[in-house]
Amino acid sequence: MFVLFINIAENTGRVNAFSLGVFDSESVETPTIQMQANAVNAKNFNNKDSLIYNEVDMLAKGGPGDSEYTDVGTTGDDSLMPNLAALTTYTSKNERDKTIIYTVKSGDNVSKIAAEFGVTINTVLWANNLRATSYIKEGQELKILPVTGIQHDVKKGETVSGIAKKYKVKTSDIIAYNGLPADGSLQVGETLIIEDGEMPQRYSAPRRRAISYAKSTINASKYFIFPTKGRKTQGIHGYNAVDVANRCGTPIYAAASGTIVSAKTTRSRARLGASVFGGYGNYVKIKHSNGTNTLYAHMKNVFVRAGQAVKQGQQIGVIGGGFEYINGRLFRMQGAGKSTGCHLHFEVRGAKNPLANYWRY
Repeated sequence: MFVLFINIAENTGRVNAFSLGVFDSESVETPTIQMQANAVNAKNFNNKDSLIYNEVDMLAKGGPGDSEYTDVGTTGDDSLMPNLAALTTYTSKNERDKTIIYTVKSGDNVSKIAAEFGVTINTVLWANNLRATSYIKEGQELKILPVTGIQHDVKKGETVSGIAKKYKVKTSDIIAYNGLPADGSLQVGETLIIEDGEMPQRYSAPRRRAISYAKSTINASKYFIFPTKGRKTQGIHGYNAVDVANRCGTPIYAAASGTIVSAKTTRSRARLGASVFGGYGNYVKIKHSNGTNTLYAHMKNVFVRAGQAVKQGQQIGVIGGGFEYINGRLFRMQGAGKSTGCHLHFEVRGAKNPLANYWRY
């Protein structure tokens, strides 16, 4: 027979476990094992991103078929603030029934604070109007709810049932936790704690962007114009592609009139960008009237959508593929794909790539 005893110490957060085995009617106590729960540590980042525009990496290249690609050590996942459930410990800090104000200390980050108080990361973010990329600093004051969930201030005309529906919880749970009257009557300005509530997603209409065109349409051939300005850093590779390096943010234009077949964007900052849309990262593909297709990859921003008609020289996005500083640390740009720096990966399918004949554009 084997018996396991577990004791949780309320003040220290330690878990003590020992087993008691019985062999031939004699009791033997095994050594005590102590385990300390560790808080999840994740970095916080400043949402005031500073892009690297000062230097142009003339060796920038990348994309499908580039066998010389060498990656750098940036992030290993797609998001700056992973939405991890907090590791909690049973301490006196968790035994609260009111919201408190916490002053940020040196070395703190949101995930560490959330774990310390036994709530989720989102609970801290929502209560303080922060984003996943927000940066907190020493001395800053944060609201810490007593439980995982949302703080809601009652507005005129609101009902308990309406609030429950908004945050996807039960009406009875709101009434019980907040000690409301049985009929759920509310007072304007009253503060409620919505335990285990979920913040509704906010959707905003896409901002319309004025259509812009290249100031000059210099021909690269009888049919195509130069899609951007820069210097060739890699000749024909992959699917009849040429790489043109310039600063991130440099405009990219449609090489010829046509229809947008694909316009793909991602928030991925994957360290190995080969998995992001086949290594292209953010990209646009255009079908032209002569039966050819052009593809523009590693874009920082995409200004067109699938099915849209574009004219030759119309701006469709800007060069990306590089890196940016966030809170003093260097990270791959969103949608960089398989890239080693700011450049345009330009493909021509169904015809000769005219950019192969030039070194500067």
